Amino acid sequence: MAAPATFSGAQHELGFARVLGRHCVLRGLGGELPVEARQRLEVAVLLHEWAHTLGAPHVRDGRGWMSPKYDVGQTGFDARTLALLGAGLRHLPGARVELEAQKAWARELRAAAEAMTGPAWEGAERDFLLEWTERVRASSVVLGPEGTPLSLTPQERQRLAEVIALEKAGRPEVAAEALEPLAVRHPQNERVQLLACYLAVRVTPGLDATRERCERAIARFPREPSLRMNVALLHLHAGRFDEARDSLVAARTNLEARADVEPAQWADLAALFLRAHCVTWAEQTAARAQGLAASTTVLEQAARLRRQVALPARPEASTAAIAPAREGALVRAVSGVEALLHAGSSGPARERIAALAQEYPASPSVTLLQCELHLLQGRLGSARTACERVLAFREDAVQAHLLLGVLATNTRAHARARKHLERVIALEPSRTEAWHLLAREYRGTRQLKTLQDRYREQFARDLP
Repeated sequence: MAAPATFSGAQHELGFARVLGRHCVLRGLGGELPVEARQRLEVAVLLHEWAHTLGAPHVRDGRGWMSPKYDVGQTGFDARTLALLGAGLRHLPGARVELEAQKAWARELRAAAEAMTGPAWEGAERDFLLEWTERVRASSVVLGPEGTPLSLTPQERQRLAEVIALEKAGRPEVAAEALEPLAVRHPQNERVQLLACYLAVRVTPGLDATRERCERAIARFPREPSLRMNVALLHLHAGRFDEARDSLVAARTNLEARADVEPAQWADLAALFLRAHCVTWAEQTAARAQGLAASTTVLEQAARLRRQVALPARPEASTAAIAPAREGALVRAVSGVEALLHAGSSGPARERIAALAQEYPASPSVTLLQCELHLLQGRLGSARTACERVLAFREDAVQAHLLLGVLATNTRAHARARKHLERVIALEPSRTEAWHLLAREYRGTRQLKTLQDRYREQFARDLP
């Protein structure tokens, strides 16, 4: 800073620093002072402002370097100021960025400040120091000189922008590494912590530390839906579907509490609900973002899943409905039993189906499993009855049509086989087993050529 027009012994005209601040500013001194006197003055001003950054207030007795006005006879700090400075030297610089170090520094600062009694120390600076130390004592995050959570410096804001650019460029690992110092230094900065959680989920979803990081962020920012969606992703990655469902419900509550929500956020939440097999909630959430391609995809996939496992189309209108919160467990149970049946483990499959029938009475999904079990056991009449019951609930239950088509083929009921297999292809053209069975049914007829043409159009290859 430029030299003052005229010399003044007032310290605020010679330099400036805030109590507990991070910087001090010194003015240049004119040439009217002798060299030795100017050097002594510069040292005194530097030490005075430096001591402010460690928390030292002014001392109004005129004898020491913390006097508001410089005097050539001043030779050092008083004993109480030295005790305060000693606390800073023991705990800084860590106490500016680490919570436990800051709390330890604050305890010593408070003890030193409480010892500064009398008119020489009383005033706004000492009061501020006592207030700041009390805030630190009660805080769960590192505080800045103002007694509030640290804000980003211009350099840190630039670093944050660089991190975002790295992530957008497809380099999440580098972005996460570059962000980590900011995340440690600014635990109360919402934008930093949201990004840190997001990057950790992308880079290290399997680590406990990632989940702990995101859960700490939720504790600090409980109304932020993206954090709960990221935690849901971690649960899905680990196969913890019930925990994922609960996180997604909480995220939905967060979004519903907001006045203005981007449709894409609803679409993202809908996709996660579907990954957790919460079909009804996925459909309801996607409906909040109508017109988006992502929502349309969710609705299409949800409809396909309903057809595959015979979930009623409108749960609120069906006696076979189950609560949306229980849909995911049922969908996963159906997939698990089908895997057992396809592996030839009919005994364990039968036991599991019996348990599901108790847990989900009147569910067409369980009836569908019973149909498949009966068919594999050769109980064709029971299989037909069970699958027809499924179709009474959901005419578009594609697996029931396929099983009835297989059953009809094995019993040479050709017209019935063709009807059910054609329905499978209409509902799910990708089910190649239906095409192959239908080709057997049409062998020796003119319909076979038409079927072959349809297959070639669908798959761009010949029907085997």
